[in-house]
Amino acid sequence: MEKITSCKNLKVIETAKLCHAKERAEKGLFLADGIKLIYEVVKSGYEILTCFVQEGADLSVLPNSVDKDRVIIAGENVMQKISPLTNSQQFIAVCKIKEQTPPDTQDSFILALERIQDPSNAGAILRSAEAFGIKSIVMGHGCCDIYSPKALRAAMGSTFRLNISYVQLREFLTEKVMQGFDIIGTGLDKNYKTVDKLCESEKKVVIIGNEGSGISKEIQDICSIGMYIPMYGENESLNAAVAASIIMWENKRQNNERKPGTLDLA
Repeated sequence: MEKITSCKNLKVIETAKLCHAKERAEKGLFLADGIKLIYEVVKSGYEILTCFVQEGADLSVLPNSVDKDRVIIAGENVMQKISPLTNSQQFIAVCKIKEQTPPDTQDSFILALERIQDPSNAGAILRSAEAFGIKSIVMGHGCCDIYSPKALRAAMGSTFRLNISYVQLREFLTEKVMQGFDIIGTGLDKNYKTVDKLCESEKKVVIIGNEGSGISKEIQDICSIGMYIPMYGENESLNAAVAASIIMWENKRQNNERKPGTLDLA
């Protein structure tokens, strides 16, 4: 196994660049920071190109499938240099991003995100999507990078198991309208349908808009239905990840109610 102690080493310099979205996109690589995330990467069939292990760490905790020839023993200073976190983990893997997976043609529920900029929100939405049986997510213009360290940590491995693709949202939605989908925009208008009417639509794309300004006018114009979550306190809105989770949970609950013999989530 190779050992690196200098932060000026070329491998260290190139790896550290992956803390930035532009470098991840150009190189098709991302960092899995921490042993738990590395296990999720391996379990989901992603390729690990290099695994940095801090000097003195227990190598036996690495997944057996990690090629020991790809392991680099690194000094603490090196781990701190390549880590996207304030306090670096003892294990950091350089992994290959898989090709984007478009929505399954059999899916009757697709979640679309528009200008979701907070990576922690994006990751939390992906984690909830997997929990509530949603398979397909599309990311429109202005969304953050789902392979950013914060998004990956918030998603807890769900990123690797969902059909996720970045799309030109207007074109995508127009195509779905032609395929018979209802386009559902979420918002605060009390004239919208309430979320309990969600399953009146057999095939639907539900749009979650920007954390501050919601869905853009351009996308609103394509929506055939508006939907809101009733609230009973003085708050005027919900966090985007919370709103998305409620909608996905409600979709699952309503579908279960319509299927005899299934467990009611209520």
